[in-house]
Amino acid sequence: MAEKDDNEVNIEKKEEKEEKEESTSKDVIEEVESYEEKIDRTKKKIGTFGNILLILFIIGIIITGLMVYYLAHRENKNLQEQYNTIIENSNTVAEIENKINNTNTTTDEEPGSIANMIDSMVPTTNTTTTNTIKANEVKTLNEQLIVLYDGLILNTSEMKVVKLNYIDKSSLDKDKYVITYYNYENFAYVDSKLGTLSDEIYSGAIGVKNVGKIALSEKYEAIPREIKVVNAVPDIVAQNNDLSKYDSVKAIISDLDGNGTTEYVLILANRKTGYSKITLVDSQGSKVADLAYIEKSKWESATTEEYHLSISNIEIIDIDNDDTMEIVLELPTYEGAPDISLVKYKNGELQGQVNYECSLLP
Repeated sequence: MAEKDDNEVNIEKKEEKEEKEESTSKDVIEEVESYEEKIDRTKKKIGTFGNILLILFIIGIIITGLMVYYLAHRENKNLQEQYNTIIENSNTVAEIENKINNTNTTTDEEPGSIANMIDSMVPTTNTTTTNTIKANEVKTLNEQLIVLYDGLILNTSEMKVVKLNYIDKSSLDKDKYVITYYNYENFAYVDSKLGTLSDEIYSGAIGVKNVGKIALSEKYEAIPREIKVVNAVPDIVAQNNDLSKYDSVKAIISDLDGNGTTEYVLILANRKTGYSKITLVDSQGSKVADLAYIEKSKWESATTEEYHLSISNIEIIDIDNDDTMEIVLELPTYEGAPDISLVKYKNGELQGQVNYECSLLP
């Protein structure tokens, strides 16, 4: 009976041991699962924190970019204001150049520095009003404007018939013409190119090559309004002018002075009689004036071919930068460069030569 009790005791101990082992295993599993849950929560926290850091980093980049843009824009604005101050308070472009190159100062700044240049250009007393400065801006540009026609110097200071000027080959300042020109031809802007000095055209005289028919040394809106060319006469012109004796007709149509009305430049020719002329007509269709003409007797003995004034003799362009487009007429001459007639028509008033008789004869 005692032996039986021992067996039962052993069995009970074995069962208790198994129960403890099973309990321990469950505890371990529970601890592992708890640990895994903690790891998952930690990962989620880390991920959320990482996303926050990324967002903050992106926001920082955007704010930095905006600050850089703002500072650059402000600096550019300051420089532009300084430049405008220089322009407004200098009488000519040459004065700007002289002040840059020759500014003398008694301050501690370096002579010729930008700071001194600006200071020296700001007037100490307000003797000129803003309105006067603005009124003189165009004049300032025009004083320095170089205009070339077929590479020769065209004087645009007055509306009249002028001769084209050659450049003196021996002149010390001839290199000033080696600059970038803005080129126009056939009523349109063509391109910009560096003009270079030509070979000797005749004894001691040169011109500028690599430029257009009309070349300007300054970039501005030289053709500010549309120009149309038609091979017919508009009705309003035909109704007010007898053009029946001309068998060749072209019309250039544009608002020359920008006042909202259209003007007409007519190129008329009679191929039987050999007569041709260029006429200006106002917006009402009334003739303002015949600008130039040529008769057969003035060219027949000088050439075996017929010669008529044509559209190639005309350019319409703001030649002096005053927002009015001038009529630039090429007038044939017996030899050498042609003469140039400059005509301005503004608000019903005409300046320049009228009824100019061209000739190919000496």
